[in-house]
Amino acid sequence: MRHFLRFLIVGAGLSAGATAAWGQTPAPNPNNSFEVWEARNPQREVPRGWVTTEDLVEQEEPVELPDLGFVTKSTDARQGSLAVSLNTVLLPGLKDPIFGFVGNGSPTSVGVPYTARPARLQFWYKLTGPGAATDEAYIQAVLTRYQSRKTELIGGIGLVLPPAATYTLVSEPLEYESLSLSPDTVSIDAFSGTADELHAGTSLLLDDIQLTGSITATRNPEAEAALQIYPNPSATGEFSLASLADAAFSTAPFTVTDVTGRVVLRQEKAPLSAARGRLVDLRGQRGGVYLLQLHTPAGVLTRKLVIR
Repeated sequence: MRHFLRFLIVGAGLSAGATAAWGQTPAPNPNNSFEVWEARNPQREVPRGWVTTEDLVEQEEPVELPDLGFVTKSTDARQGSLAVSLNTVLLPGLKDPIFGFVGNGSPTSVGVPYTARPARLQFWYKLTGPGAATDEAYIQAVLTRYQSRKTELIGGIGLVLPPAATYTLVSEPLEYESLSLSPDTVSIDAFSGTADELHAGTSLLLDDIQLTGSITATRNPEAEAALQIYPNPSATGEFSLASLADAAFSTAPFTVTDVTGRVVLRQEKAPLSAARGRLVDLRGQRGGVYLLQLHTPAGVLTRKLVIR
C-alpha cells in the first residue's frame, strides 16, 4: 500500500479527474504558515489549501476517512499559533508504515495558479523520530506551464532533509529549465519519508513555506558545456553522462523528476571512474521531458532529458 500511495501522490496528481491550476493570474502560496484549518469531512481537519494523504486515498476509495494521523495540527509553531506535522504511521493490519504528505491545491486541482519566477524556496522545519536520519523526508517545489495540451517544466527544486531537533531554516535556489518563460502553476509537496523502508513515529514539522525573490542569474555556459549527455533524446530511456574535463559534474549525486515533480530516479555520488560514461536508466518511464539535477561542488546543474 505504501508503494501505491507513493505513485499516487507524486504521480500525475490526485486522480485521473484532477485538473491543473493553469492559465490564471499570480496568487500567493495559500496558507503557507498553516494557521487556517478546515473540516474536509465531519471526522477530519486539514490545512486550508493543502491536500493530505487521506485525501489521496479517498480519491481511490469511496469512503470518508477519519483522522488517521498522517497530517496533524501542531501548536509547536516557529511563529504564530500553528504548524503542520507530517507523520509516518503504521496502520493496523498493514506490514509497512505510510508517510505523511501535504501538497498545495485541492482534491480536484494540482498546485495553485502562479506566474512569478521566484529565486528561492524557503521554509522552517523540524525532523525527529526513529527514521529522521534514514527515511529521506523530502520537499519539492515545481513550476510548470500548460501549453498546447502539454505540461511544460519551467523549474523547481527537490530537497532531502536531514534530522533537525529544533526549527531549522532552509533557503535554497530554484533551478530553471527555461529563463525566458514564466510558469502558470506552482506545486509544493512534502513527505515525512520517501525511502524504501520507513519507520513509524518519524515526524516532519513545517512552517512558513515561502517562495522568495525573483530570478536574475543566467546560465553558466562553462558548467553546462562540461557535461555531455548522450543520446538525448533517447528512444530507450537510457542516457549516459560524461564530463571529461571535470569528473565532479557527471559523478555528482542527482535526482530525476518528471513534469509533475515526481522523483523517478535518485542516485548518490558515483566513483570518479564513471566520469566517462555514467548510466541514467529511465527505462520503463513514459515518453516525455524529465529534469536532471546534479548536485555538483559548483552548485546544482540542471539539464533536460527527453524520452521519445
